[in-house]
Amino acid sequence: MRKAEVLDMSDWTTSSTAVSFTYLLQGFMRYWSFLTLFLWAQSPIDSLYGLIGYQLEMPRSAFSGLIPKGSFQRKVWFRSPTDTLWEGIPLAEVKYAFYNDKLHTIQIKVKGADASAAMLVLLQTLFGQGKQEGYAPRYRWIGERATLLYDQNILTKDTEIRMESLILQRQLERDAYRSFEAR
Repeated sequence: MRKAEVLDMSDWTTSSTAVSFTYLLQGFMRYWSFLTLFLWAQSPIDSLYGLIGYQLEMPRSAFSGLIPKGSFQRKVWFRSPTDTLWEGIPLAEVKYAFYNDKLHTIQIKVKGADASAAMLVLLQTLFGQGKQEGYAPRYRWIGERATLLYDQNILTKDTEIRMESLILQRQLERDAYRSFEAR
């Protein structure tokens, strides 16, 4: 085996090689710092980017058996008759909204205090505590790519959970503005 050689950089101080090496090293360190920050600082809502086994921005062709519900605010809504249970929690209704044939919104309704409490625990386990709005059982998680809302009715204890793609929402708003300008 060869003995490890030590690189002597004492004579590099004034050479152009040293300057090039320094810039290369600094660029490399900036790249890794940015990459590490991006990968590790990403919020859980952005890294999962979906609920009940579906990711936002999935094509509509990935879904089967959806029942059309109509369109509202440039989104086409469908109801799923097959999604009735998630992680052991019974789901009363699951709706999906698509914009440009990509999944924009996942909306879940849960009935009853027990199912609602279990859903909140599940969401907090997946996405962290969330931000509570006021004293009502209403929590919000906001990432760079998605937003999630847990909204429980204090009288009926029924809950609505809604996750939306902020990327598709921005695209929808841009398209709406362009069509308004074209009038």
